[in-house]
Amino acid sequence: MSDEALEAIHNAERIVWVAGWRLQEDRVLRQLASTRGLASARLEPRSEVIQLVTYDGEHLGHVRREVSREPEERWVAVLKIQGRAVGSFTSALAAAEALARACGKEITERC
Repeated sequence: MSDEALEAIHNAERIVWVAGWRLQEDRVLRQLASTRGLASARLEPRSEVIQLVTYDGEHLGHVRREVSREPEERWVAVLKIQGRAVGSFTSALAAAEALARACGKEITERC
């Protein structure tokens, strides 16, 4: 198979992967649309590794479990708009709260 054909296949695989991610994200955001305060839900129902975070139904970004060599687990909070990490935290809840604060939200209710 030529290099051009392989490149076309890889591009098609990336397109399918991104489309699948968007469909999952839309499903979870519909689920969180009517929530009040800070809320999160798994992007993939069978895994907690990536969770979308909302505040009063507004999508703020996501938190993801980081592979770490440290004895405690680490979670990274990532802003939706800029795609930049807010920081690394010891729990998904701490990461979600940091994400909310970075978006100027006052945390009154917990996930």
